[in-house]
Amino acid sequence: MRKHRIIDFSRIDYLLLESVLFLVVLGAAIVYSSSSYRAEQMSGDSAIFFKNQLIRICIGLALMVFIASVDYHKWLGLSPIAYAVSLFLLLLLFVGPPIAPVIKGARRWFQLGFIQFQPSDFARYALILVLARSLHKHREKLDDFWGGFLKMVGIMMMIVIPVALEPDLGTALNIAIIAFLMFFFAEVKISYLLATGLTAVSAGFTMMMAKGYQLRRMLDFIDHFFHQGELGWQVKQSLISLAQGGFWGQGIGASRQKYYFLPEAHKDFIFSIVGEEVGFVGSVAVAVLFFIIIYRGIKIAQWAPDGYGRLLASGITVCIGGYAMINMAVCVAIVPTTGIPMPFISYGGTALISHLAAVGLLINISSQGSEAFANSPSWRTYKKRLDRRAFATGNRRLSR
Repeated sequence: MRKHRIIDFSRIDYLLLESVLFLVVLGAAIVYSSSSYRAEQMSGDSAIFFKNQLIRICIGLALMVFIASVDYHKWLGLSPIAYAVSLFLLLLLFVGPPIAPVIKGARRWFQLGFIQFQPSDFARYALILVLARSLHKHREKLDDFWGGFLKMVGIMMMIVIPVALEPDLGTALNIAIIAFLMFFFAEVKISYLLATGLTAVSAGFTMMMAKGYQLRRMLDFIDHFFHQGELGWQVKQSLISLAQGGFWGQGIGASRQKYYFLPEAHKDFIFSIVGEEVGFVGSVAVAVLFFIIIYRGIKIAQWAPDGYGRLLASGITVCIGGYAMINMAVCVAIVPTTGIPMPFISYGGTALISHLAAVGLLINISSQGSEAFANSPSWRTYKKRLDRRAFATGNRRLSR
């Protein structure tokens, strides 16, 4: 990798940053509205969830600025450590009480006094970091199925399997999809992806068969989709919430579904509260902001100064965009309930902080954009162009 450089903040992607900040501010307002009644009943302080969210926003923004200030190549160099720590924490969950209590039938969180965090939120970005580093560094070996590609699959599965066993099959599936898309961006052969993808789908279906509630959830969703069967309580209340919002919404704070009708109103189904309080217009605005983030993330990947930045920006963009689209799809009953929170908006600690930290990496990459790489349609073409240059050694830092 090249020598680390000082980041020029005048060159960062401000449209991306402004979109993220707008979603964070809107999320804080909706969290306060959707959680006020629950908080009042639980603690007597209607703003307790809102205060916690503000603290986490401040931590996330500070971490975002710090990460954006350090050359992303340095973070890639630390990726093996981040990966190892994440794997250790995921395995530590299986130690059980008192540090990892069972909550709602799953062991996904560490409970350390007043601090509760979910290691899978950090593990997915640790995986993105290590894959971005490894896929580009060992690019020539990826054409070897047994000696190269399967090693990358193994790196992915060491994170995916513990998450699936928590159990959290929805998050495990999302992490696997992100990894496979990064393989695709690294130009792994399609035949390799199809072979391993079909195997992974078979394994996932087998796990679903073993977990009765997951299978029932899937069958109920399929029955509704094709035969207009009965919707689950959560999805039904979500659709009621969106319908009550109409075109312009009931107004911030005017939601009725937050009064224990809609479970997890300030978490997994917060998009439904957005639709109820700011209406169809507000919901579309939120979707547009996420599409702006996705678009700017794609452009940042295209303009990345090297393959490391290209893969890292691609992985982060897929992660944020994928989580947002899945959350919206669940709220409008397009896909089964998965328990995936909405980035930047849903109440939460580790998810919010990790997403903001990832935005810091995107900002960092955007400040170093290179037109030379952007104008090349693929890694192979880019490498050939460098090799054809008369003074290729002068450009060696770009291909490393």
